Amino acid sequence: MKIPLFFNNTARSARAGRFRRWLKRYGSVFDVMEPESSEDMLNRLAAQARSGAPAVAVAGGDGTLRLAARALCNTDTALALFPAGTANVFSREMGFRQNFHHALHVLKTGRTREVDLFAFNGQPFLQMAGIGADGRSVELTTWEMKKKWKAFAYVIAGARAFTERQPLLTLTTDDGRVLEGRSIIFGNGRRYGGPMKLFAEANNEDGLLDAVVFKHAAPSIIRESLLALVHGGFHSLRYGGFEYVRMTEGQVAAIGHAACELDGDYAGDAPVQITRAGKLKVFAP
Repeated sequence: MKIPLFFNNTARSARAGRFRRWLKRYGSVFDVMEPESSEDMLNRLAAQARSGAPAVAVAGGDGTLRLAARALCNTDTALALFPAGTANVFSREMGFRQNFHHALHVLKTGRTREVDLFAFNGQPFLQMAGIGADGRSVELTTWEMKKKWKAFAYVIAGARAFTERQPLLTLTTDDGRVLEGRSIIFGNGRRYGGPMKLFAEANNEDGLLDAVVFKHAAPSIIRESLLALVHGGFHSLRYGGFEYVRMTEGQVAAIGHAACELDGDYAGDAPVQITRAGKLKVFAP
């Protein structure tokens, strides 16, 4: 029996092109579907889950996988992912090698895990989210930039974002903590923005969402992030121009324009209500 495979037919990354060529050799394994839009993909994936499909495969980057997670959240349908995007942060977090042969091998083994999903204003995400400078960087990153510069496109956009006035953000957690800062990043797993492990205490199966609240603007954010890379990520035992918190739900208010990103896609502006969306079953090494 062929496995339904959904592929974003508007994907323009180099890896998406390589996946198309790879699929010509292994297409007999799959029933390939290329939805016409994000909404079409969401509806067709949800229909697979309602029909009781044990598994669906999705090829794409973190944004495409986030769409799949939204459709398959809290269902018995397992997601088989094929990393065909620019950064592929979630697949790295799950332990995938960055090649399609390994993804097919993982699918054939049949091993699955259940990962947590959190949501901003009802929009679920898999791995990472940001409000402030990070969200603005994603908002400024175009498809043309990603095609030319790949993951470095976010660095270029980030340099522009850091020249702008940073908003004042207030994070209120479900246990009553109130933290103020200029930018906030959230991690459902350790990795953020690529292979970088920024959240030392995060685990996408522990029911908690980790957050780093940067107290000050651009120079401090850059310095603290570089130090985090040297010291194995941010964690609650380190002190500096940030605070590290773990939460289940909360909200973020903003004074000034505060863009949001979810798994590398622009997702509107603050204010944001943070909730637990549920669980997603995923094939994993």
